[in-house]
Amino acid sequence: VRAAGLAVVATVLAVSLAEILLTVLAPQIHRLPDVWEHDPQLGWRHRPSATGRLKTPEFDVLYRFDVQGIRTDGDSPPPGTAPQHGSPGIGLYGDSFAEGRGVDQEQSVSGQLQALLKQDWPRAQVDNMGVAGYGTDQQLLLYKRSAQLQAHDIVLVLFYGNDLWNNASRQGIGAQRGDKPFFRLDTDGRLRLHGVPVPRDPGWDRLPSFLDHSARHYHIFSLLEKALKKTEITVGRQDAFYAALYGERSSEIEAQWELTCRLLARFRDDVEADGRAFAVIHVPSIAQVDSVHWAKKRTRFGLTREYDLQKPNRIL
Repeated sequence: VRAAGLAVVATVLAVSLAEILLTVLAPQIHRLPDVWEHDPQLGWRHRPSATGRLKTPEFDVLYRFDVQGIRTDGDSPPPGTAPQHGSPGIGLYGDSFAEGRGVDQEQSVSGQLQALLKQDWPRAQVDNMGVAGYGTDQQLLLYKRSAQLQAHDIVLVLFYGNDLWNNASRQGIGAQRGDKPFFRLDTDGRLRLHGVPVPRDPGWDRLPSFLDHSARHYHIFSLLEKALKKTEITVGRQDAFYAALYGERSSEIEAQWELTCRLLARFRDDVEADGRAFAVIHVPSIAQVDSVHWAKKRTRFGLTREYDLQKPNRIL
């Protein structure tokens, strides 16, 4: 009995020491802020007036949203406030790149753009309309819902390569839960909206399990979870991803690009019909800006096709 007791004490001490060492030397916790909620028309959205912290081994940042679910630094004017005459009002739509995953609002694309504009227009306003996991389809639907509430002269849409799959998918990709609205092209080439109202996935209401809670609060549990979970993207999925972005034409790939371009064209037409200016900003992948990284990835995953890294730029 005494030996068993000593073993328990030794185990507790070892685990505690491991937790302390991981906390100091190699943090493991990855905790999402509770700032999203189900939306029957959009799939999910930011909860109005929500706050929370996104915590990972790399960063710990505050997420704060106004009453319309727009990310804010806390000093922004009330939603829908018109900029001073002659000052630009801009809405920036996109996914986590626009939302500013891993950085404070001031360091996000919209925050940086606003800081630059204020050098010439002190009352310039750039609203962060980005929502993590959104494709072009959900960004378009968000614009149609919020357009009349915002005093935007210019609408900017960030496009990143995984939008191809977001737009083609019926389900959310990433941390978001369950189904999403999606568009398909009719035989006459017109966009048709499907999947609304979006059913509420049980995951939105499910309480975290003991293991989930432990992985979010204890470094040793998080490390064990990572070690046991298969997170590596398969070679086949890597090949399909880069083939669609940079590879040769195929009927499936062309259909994905056709859908995405039609969505962007509809977005442009709706924005311009409201008397606003519209532009698409292409967010390059790391393969397009870091040749060494791209060479290593090709070797690691056996990506032997011929690739044209400027293909997305030309299509867009």
